Amino acid sequence: LVSHGGTEMGQGLHTKVCQVAAQAFGIPLDDVYVDDSSTDKVANTLPSAASMSTDLYGMATLDACRQIVKRLQPIKESLPPGSTLKEVAKKGFFER
Repeated sequence: LVSHGGTEMGQGLHTKVCQVAAQAFGIPLDDVYVDDSSTDKVANTLPSAASMSTDLYGMATLDACRQIVKRLQPIKESLPPGSTLKEVAKKGFFER
């Protein structure tokens, strides 16, 4: 699940953000989906003009994914090689 502050207006923003997350996590695109933008997550969003929203929300997504991967690295190292992101995240959840 990816949640961002962008507004999808047919420019493919949700698809692009999903592609960024899937590549960053090394998972299939089908495993990533976007939740609708909501003011309970992002109170004041920026306008979706030109490709600005793709640049902003795409890079924000990449930064968040990299932070998550970094935080999960010690857990991943404790699991057998080839463990899936789902397995790593599950162990991380129960060890928090």
